[in-house]
Amino acid sequence: MSALGQLSGNPGLVRALQGKLDGLAGKSSGFIEELHYKVKARVDQLDEIQDQHDELREKFLEERRALEERYRELYGPLYVKRAAIVKGEVDVEASKPEGEEAGPHDDEEAPAGIPDFWLCALRNHEALEQIIEERDEPALSHLLDITSRPLTKEDAPENEEEDEEDGEDEAPKGFALEFHFEQPNPFFTNATLTKVYHMVDDEDPILEFSEGTDIDWLPGKNLCVKVMRRKASAKKGGKKSNKPDTKTERTDSFFNFFSPPVIPDEDAQLEDEELEQLQDAMEMDYEIGSVIKDKIIPDAVSWFTGSANEDSDDEDYDEDEDEDDDESDDEEDSGDDGEGGLGQAEGADGEKPPECKQQ
Repeated sequence: MSALGQLSGNPGLVRALQGKLDGLAGKSSGFIEELHYKVKARVDQLDEIQDQHDELREKFLEERRALEERYRELYGPLYVKRAAIVKGEVDVEASKPEGEEAGPHDDEEAPAGIPDFWLCALRNHEALEQIIEERDEPALSHLLDITSRPLTKEDAPENEEEDEEDGEDEAPKGFALEFHFEQPNPFFTNATLTKVYHMVDDEDPILEFSEGTDIDWLPGKNLCVKVMRRKASAKKGGKKSNKPDTKTERTDSFFNFFSPPVIPDEDAQLEDEELEQLQDAMEMDYEIGSVIKDKIIPDAVSWFTGSANEDSDDEDYDEDEDEDDDESDDEEDSGDDGEGGLGQAEGADGEKPPECKQQ
């Protein structure tokens, strides 16, 4: 992430820094004026070449945006077909394979759709597995689809200052992730949970801030908190209260994803450690969103089956093998198959990808 991204936790800080950078634009450090006039002429020629390059670059970006939009429209119907099969709205004709050993559930009535499709796809990615708690899984089993879209004018922050000169009618930069849940479900009333990422620039991965849906949890079903119960305390006079004392605390949950890091006011004075913690939290938040948008959604079936993880392991193994070959040219063979030897390397690379626990 760029230096500007390191301060992107606060939109005011971003704009202030950008203003300083803009103010420096065109200022000379003084050495240009001291160059020989022929050298300065060559620099001027380079400036003209750079201008031509920038014009081509802008055309490239325009064509790329148009190409992305074109293929987004082509992908759309495929995602709709996928969702219909996962939900069980559309079935696929199938006959029992002959000559193959029957599966453990083949004699039972087949469930509708593909149960736990998105739960398995999410959990089979290492970064997402780390934020999915076991008690999140029953709620995520009601996840029917995940979609992504560019931001529209309706996604603009309510308190955003309007720019009359430019940008007033432009859609904000960034993307939204939409998680579509079965309704009703025993955890919350929201049919869709949305996570919106506002970016400083579409071309560079610089996060300005993110925001998520407020989840309407059903009573006693909030997975983001835990209730600590204590023994009944004695009142004055020696009598004990029949009502136990309780304390609610935040706890780890995948659904904290919809409560992104809180951005302090522009005037807030934060210590270096607090700024670093905020930056780390924002980077993690953006990383998770990017994984879902760029990896899980386009290739969901491979993450569901685990094959995407296996392909990734194979690539890592090839890279490690190449590095080991290079190192072996300069190092002597210790002949030790114990710790640190080949046996350990095979164990590390031979680990199976996380398996999805079908419920």
